[in-house]
Amino acid sequence: MLSSATALLSAVLLAAPGAAGAGDPYFPLDGNGGYDAQHYTLDLGYAPATGQLRGVATITAKATQDLSAFDLDLDGLTVRSATVDGRAAGWRRDGNELVITPAAGLRNGRTFTTVVTYDGLPQPIDDPEIGASGFLRTDDGVTVAGEPHAAATWFPVDDHPSDKAAYTFRVTVPNGRSVVANGLFAGKAAHPDGTTTWTWNAADPMASYLATISVGRYDVTSYDRDGIRFTDAVDASLDGPTVKAARTGQRMAYSGAEVPAYKRLTHTVDVPAGGATLSFGAVLETADTGYLMVEAHTVGQDNWTTLPEQSGLTFDYAGELCHDLDTHPFLAHYVSQQPDGTCSPDGTTGHWNGQSSFNYGGEFGDWTIDLKPFAGTKTEVAVTYLTTVPQPDEDSTPRTGVYLDDIKVSTGHSDTSFENDGDTWDGWALPPAPAGSRANPGTWRSLTAARLPMSATGQIAHASFAREPEMLAFMARSFGPYPFDTAGGIVSPALFDFALETQTRPTYNTGFFGWQDIADSTVVHELAHQWYGDNVSIKQWKDTWLNEGFATYAQWLWSEHEGRTSAQGQFDYSYSEIPADDSSWNTPLADPGADGALGGAVYGRGAMALQALRMTVGDSTFFKILKTWTAERSGGNGNSHDFAALASRVTRRDLSGFFTAWVFSAGKPPYPGGSGPNAKVTAGPPRHGLPGLLPTGRTVRY
Repeated sequence: MLSSATALLSAVLLAAPGAAGAGDPYFPLDGNGGYDAQHYTLDLGYAPATGQLRGVATITAKATQDLSAFDLDLDGLTVRSATVDGRAAGWRRDGNELVITPAAGLRNGRTFTTVVTYDGLPQPIDDPEIGASGFLRTDDGVTVAGEPHAAATWFPVDDHPSDKAAYTFRVTVPNGRSVVANGLFAGKAAHPDGTTTWTWNAADPMASYLATISVGRYDVTSYDRDGIRFTDAVDASLDGPTVKAARTGQRMAYSGAEVPAYKRLTHTVDVPAGGATLSFGAVLETADTGYLMVEAHTVGQDNWTTLPEQSGLTFDYAGELCHDLDTHPFLAHYVSQQPDGTCSPDGTTGHWNGQSSFNYGGEFGDWTIDLKPFAGTKTEVAVTYLTTVPQPDEDSTPRTGVYLDDIKVSTGHSDTSFENDGDTWDGWALPPAPAGSRANPGTWRSLTAARLPMSATGQIAHASFAREPEMLAFMARSFGPYPFDTAGGIVSPALFDFALETQTRPTYNTGFFGWQDIADSTVVHELAHQWYGDNVSIKQWKDTWLNEGFATYAQWLWSEHEGRTSAQGQFDYSYSEIPADDSSWNTPLADPGADGALGGAVYGRGAMALQALRMTVGDSTFFKILKTWTAERSGGNGNSHDFAALASRVTRRDLSGFFTAWVFSAGKPPYPGGSGPNAKVTAGPPRHGLPGLLPTGRTVRY
């Protein structure tokens, strides 16, 4: 017989500190041992003006051994106090470890609650692979996003994906700011001091690096569809116009965004014998088939040409313009189709010069045009916005057009800033489109910034988010039911160079919303992570292909669904274009090294391995494997060996040879079936190079 007193003494003698790491070979001190975190309640106060964070972290955990002490990961910040089960606990800092010593030992299997009070200025992580990440301040708030390290920069945590937990976020910020986080919105409460507390509950198990908050001025949209609560947050500045203010005065000239269009703003100039210059401010947000150009001809003569911008802002590359001669016959003055199929920038009377761009931002760029070619003549000058219908291989993303202000001619005549002063255009004319072109649906307009359309980036982001229900329904057919009860996304103004699959609400930087098809594909990638990476997380960081390869493969499936390159075409192109001596084959897919855990190979090779498996086992069995993986490990973790074993079990085949070649070994595997890619589908990459196809020399971050 063993008395209770003897048993207690024995437990005390056997109690030991939990390990300072989770045992991950890539990041040995990430995570901790001795307990299983079950729930985090984060009561935070954030001051955007100073960046100061105040926090109280309440952590419910279950001991997995007899504990005399245990660690939490915490990077910087100042700890003020710690308690365990309501009793003051000892604590000390050891690098990025916060070592907690409870007043009494904790028995194996006991559930206990730790409360840590802390504050400070969280610092972003400067990662040589992905740049700035972690706690990222913005002009009006903050966004948290980072992988593999981020969580420990803003709260004490068992920071490893093997220990998933539920979260409650209660974040207090100044009035006028919104807070968006993981999970479901649970309400907000205003306080007399001019602050508001926002509460979000993320009830499903979540890896710590997927926890996020975004504080700032956001346009937040919520709705229910197919039993899922969608909440999307877009930086409010994107909902406004690209151009925030006129260059001078209150108004500017705006082209509109119609396609096709040929909109001229013309004036007749007496160019002196010594020449003259035309100058103006311009902001371009044009489609790939939209241009700003300056045309000119001598009055009474058909010697039309386009004139180059003096600092090199225009180009004389004619591209696909010859395909548009039927739409705009007048372009024959500037371009001509050559026998070899190319388009020459020389036409019947003149030469092509134009600019197509959406990289100006909202600031007016200075354009200067030399009128010397028309020295000593009466010259009609046209500042022209031209759009054509995209060809099948051209981007069809709609954009907002061209903005002009402060047109000046060096002779001192013909100046205008488009003000509503009784003579808005100051002698500049708005003629119809040239003969042969379709009538313009509108013309140049004089507008204030308040009347301009939403920025193209904002329109693209909203359009992509509007397709989230469609995307989830599409992926559910291949991956099984969507695993959570809420979904959505955050487009943040923070300066970071990636998108991250923060659970239920992925976080994006604005740069992903430059082209509609790339934006849609990126959203598909992050939503696919909700199955692969979030619901089923990896056990160690060496298995990131189970996250990134699967999400990239979802993009391949979406591309095929959208009528573009098929998954087989993506595979064949990649297999053909990545030679056997390419560095992307240098390490096993399931062990790429710490520096390669988020490198391009785990994306592209990971997707290729999945398509190769599909080619080996057949469509029906392949998708059964994917659905079984998410069903059996829902809310948990897995590794490459687990996935290989499941595939063999589902197929009732020994697939060890396949997984040895494609997952567990370095080197380029043989083409599945041994025949090689079909030449019919290897003509070129998908438009804009969807991720994972060209890993050589390129790191892709999603």
